Amino acid sequence: MGLRMLNQRQIEAFRAVMVSGGITTAAAAMRISQPAVSRLIRDLEARIGVTLFERRAGGRLRATADAAALFQDVERYFIGLEQIDQSAAGLRRRSRGTLRVASLPALYVDLLPRFIGRFLAQRPDLDIELIGNSSEATIELVSSGRCDIGFVDSPFDHPRLRREELAGVSAVAVVPAAHPLAGNQMLAPSDFEGNPFVSIARATQLRTRIDAFFLSQGVRRQLGPETPLSLIACSLVAAGGGLAIVDPFTAAAVRDPAVCFKSLDPRIEVSFSLVTTQNTHLSGPAQDFIAGIQREFAQLV
Repeated sequence: MGLRMLNQRQIEAFRAVMVSGGITTAAAAMRISQPAVSRLIRDLEARIGVTLFERRAGGRLRATADAAALFQDVERYFIGLEQIDQSAAGLRRRSRGTLRVASLPALYVDLLPRFIGRFLAQRPDLDIELIGNSSEATIELVSSGRCDIGFVDSPFDHPRLRREELAGVSAVAVVPAAHPLAGNQMLAPSDFEGNPFVSIARATQLRTRIDAFFLSQGVRRQLGPETPLSLIACSLVAAGGGLAIVDPFTAAAVRDPAVCFKSLDPRIEVSFSLVTTQNTHLSGPAQDFIAGIQREFAQLV
């Protein structure tokens, strides 16, 4: 017979006697009378048809081998209840559960890992899975329910997704440390003329805005290599491939002394969007994560 089919109070009395060693201490722990504990034990024995305690002189009890065997199951049951209670408490504190986050590389490389590290420091029981992918793949992961939150860099229209644009940030120029332009505090579009230019792949918001930046200023670039990732663009610049323009988050992750980063005038604003599914109630940790990353972007601006 399973424990859940037995009287809960009888099981509590049995456990109290086993743990405390006697009726008197069990009664004190349960805050009931000694006769009430004795009655609960007798009723339990009658229900399961097994003698759990041998009665000794002076009202003392001695646990039988059957009591010891039952106690093992009872302890597992109570430990399970405690774990459930702890889990529920963690959910109330928004510190327990699993959060799946997908992101394009610009945020995946540096900003999100650092933010997640601080976020988890206050939530040690929370599991976060961070997946790096393109914006298109991230949209698919969130819309299919395989990820809770996504970060993308391109506007889109999807019937199952909700998009919230985060505060915009300024792109930066990447210059070889030994280049004459490395001494400038800020670069203008004309500074790029006559220098090979490392381009970010097409069909990205950053590439579109970089092209518009030079077109509006009437500057013709000497186009060099093209790469899908800003991080690779920085490596190409370090190797002498030319100049580049990247997002500031990638720039913050680069520790290569062979390159330096410069502001642009006029600025190129880069914006990222946070993506969740429509009509889905987000968990407490997910809501806290979103609020935290929104503050992070606001501080950067």
